[in-house]
Order: sequence, then C-alpha cells, then structure tokens
Amino acid sequence: MDGPPNEDIIGWAHALEAYARDWDETFENRPGYFTQEFWYLLVGCMIANWRGRPMTMSQACQQMKSGSNRTREERIKRAVDDGFLVKERAGDDGRAALVRPTPKLEALMVGHLQRTRDLVKAALA
Repeated sequence: MDGPPNEDIIGWAHALEAYARDWDETFENRPGYFTQEFWYLLVGCMIANWRGRPMTMSQACQQMKSGSNRTREERIKRAVDDGFLVKERAGDDGRAALVRPTPKLEALMVGHLQRTRDLVKAALA
C-alpha cells in the first residue's frame, strides 16, 4: 500500500473500534465477555428467539466459533448465572433444553445494536 489509507477507511476503522468499545461498555467491561467468545452465542440466541425458534443447548453450543464443547457449555452457564440467558426444559419428555435471552440481555443488546448502527451510519455518511 502506498501511503496512508483514505479518510473513508480511517473513519470505518474508528467506527469499528467504537463498536468494540461499546460492546465492552455494554457488558460493564467484564473481562470474561470477549466479543469473539460471546457475540455469536448471545446474538444467535436472541435472533432465534425473536423468530420464534429458540435454540436448543446443542444449537447454542454450535453457534459459537471456538472452544471445546465443555468450554462452550461453560460460557452458556456463565451467561445464565449472570442473568443474560435462561435455560428451560422443552419437548414432550422435557429432555431438550432451550436457551433464551433474558429481558436484561435484550435491552442491553438492542441498545448496543442501535448505538453501533448509528456509528456505522455516521462513518459511511
């Protein structure tokens, strides 16, 4: 690359950095809620629930991009313990476990998505 990137690229980089910072602030700068580890889980569970098809525990584990099954289950447990997700029994026999977002998570994530959408719009304007 010859020279620095154009201002559009620099603006986009700033928007992405602000996005990451907003994620951290949304989760009170907790060191255990890294974007890569929790983004796919939390957003995936919310979208599936909003569409009327909450994820099973197995689907929630598959939604994450890294970690052993045990690590993925521990992340879900942490999110449940912290009040972001809830696990509930489903099916005729009650053996299937569904993972749903809590109202707390939905409020936090909708706020995060709205703020960051506005950041991206401003960066693209």
